[in-house]
Amino acid sequence: MEIKRYNPTNDIVEAVEVNGLDVEDIVKWINENSKLAGIVGQAALRGRSAEYIDIQTPEGMRRAFLGDYVVHDRAGAFWATPRAIFERGYALIES
Repeated sequence: MEIKRYNPTNDIVEAVEVNGLDVEDIVKWINENSKLAGIVGQAALRGRSAEYIDIQTPEGMRRAFLGDYVVHDRAGAFWATPRAIFERGYALIES
């Protein structure tokens, strides 16, 4: 067995936390910027707030729940990342 070492990619991404209040804006952002064809973001609404967003990713449909992050890379792909994983792997770039 050969164990190899890896560094995380140092790619800059855009991301937004799903908080249930601005889900329609997040869905619009996904659908306007995704490189995938068709509608790729869709909110699931219950009551007055959204419970999650379904996102079409290059690997298939994924769900971003409240507290998760929707991440967009330079290649135009979107994906859902749980908060704990996102906060460990990404640092905010100060403008």
